[in-house]
Amino acid sequence: MRREFEMSMMGELSYFFVLQIKQTPQGTYVHQTKYTKDLLRRFKMENCKPISTPIGSTVVLDPDENG
Repeated sequence: MRREFEMSMMGELSYFFVLQIKQTPQGTYVHQTKYTKDLLRRFKMENCKPISTPIGSTVVLDPDENG
C-alpha cells in the first residue's frame, strides 16, 4: 500500500469510509463486513435468514448501449 499511496505515520490503514482494509503478505483485501452488520442492526434485521443471490454469480453483464 505504501508503494502506491502517500501514507501518514498514523499506522496501517484498516478502515476507510465504509470499507475495511486488511493487509497481509498475500495481498490487500477490502470488505464491508462492519458496514453490513451495522445496517442489519440499524434496521433490526440481525436475525433474518439469508437467501441466495437473485442473479447468477457467473453471469457476465454487457453495457446497455441503448439505455
